[in-house]
Amino acid sequence: MLVYRYDQVESTQDLAKDYLKNKNKKIAAFVAQSQTNGYGKQGHFFYSPAQTGIYFSIAFPNFEIVQDKINLLTPCIATYVVDVLRKFYPQKDFLLKWVNDIFLENKKVAGILTEYENNSLIIGVGINVTTHNFPEGIKFKAGYISDTFFEHKKMTNELLQAVELASKNYGQVQFMEQYRQLSWLIGKKVNLKLGQKEVMGVVKTIDDAGKLVIFTDNQIKRFSSGEVTKVELP
Repeated sequence: MLVYRYDQVESTQDLAKDYLKNKNKKIAAFVAQSQTNGYGKQGHFFYSPAQTGIYFSIAFPNFEIVQDKINLLTPCIATYVVDVLRKFYPQKDFLLKWVNDIFLENKKVAGILTEYENNSLIIGVGINVTTHNFPEGIKFKAGYISDTFFEHKKMTNELLQAVELASKNYGQVQFMEQYRQLSWLIGKKVNLKLGQKEVMGVVKTIDDAGKLVIFTDNQIKRFSSGEVTKVELP
């Protein structure tokens, strides 16, 4: 894997897209100390100040995705990322919000973005390691992992390796048991936004196809996409 490192960029995801447009053949990672226009799922702004977080995107040219396993890709990446975070912060209780967010103490500390287009894959990861002073719009939702110094390069390198491995192993459903154990949603009442519609119900599980299983309107329904916009805490 080629690794390009920057002090500041607009978006590592955009750098990866530009790399793929140039018909490059090798897997390449773009790592930044800060982003001025970082974004996550559905274009949501991802606050990325300097020296406090980890922000990277990996470009996979000519990536052959297994269509019937496509919903497992992001859960697999999330599970592998948590494995790395647990190694550096073994006392922290990281949990996963379906499908792409990592939570700690009921606040989002990391997000994962997967984009597949023109037979190529881009995986973006953003982690609030020591980030404080969040903007007004997210300060009650966003959190951070630690107050102490972290080894940016060492942690980033292990995360890059983990994400690359997840891109190869996502078709093996064994990891889904761990994903379910890490779930922040199972057993909770949630609101799931589907375009202009919204579903309310209790999350029963996440199945081996990566679908969110919700009991709603007196029946079980399975969802392969959508955004959980509200979680009812105990």
